[in-house]
Amino acid sequence: MRNCLSLLAAGVFLLQPYSFANAQAPNALERAIENTEPCRSLKTKVSSFGISVVVGVDTLDSVKIENLQLSVNGNTAEASARGTLACKTSDEALVEGGFSATAEVRLKIDLATCKTTETSIEIVKTGGRFGDVVKGLETEISGALRRSLEKNVAKLCEK
Repeated sequence: MRNCLSLLAAGVFLLQPYSFANAQAPNALERAIENTEPCRSLKTKVSSFGISVVVGVDTLDSVKIENLQLSVNGNTAEASARGTLACKTSDEALVEGGFSATAEVRLKIDLATCKTTETSIEIVKTGGRFGDVVKGLETEISGALRRSLEKNVAKLCEK
């Protein structure tokens, strides 16, 4: 349980694997989020006039945790956080750009079973060249983030 609690703070925004080279974060929590490689999977294939091109906003630009609150009552841990993630295209992209998304995350975990009992992820603000795309896919992105968060919290509890 102690290990689960100590890693819970790092796991609040855990997303999906990704590698990045140039992003710098000022604190340990933001570095932990960077290490999850959250932008890596943000690629899609775009077809036009019979030509298909993979487009990816898959390079981490920055991560900033604005606030994080943790509380434990018996075997129930609750966490809420607000933070901003910014991703951009690689330097080799045909069309360069990026997006930022500010999200509010809330989750509740049963520490006896290491199961996430409640999860809420809301994208409250978007920006950047591709910010409108993110806003338009908010439901899909929030669902993917929720599933990834729950999966990664479960992994933290296994250790």
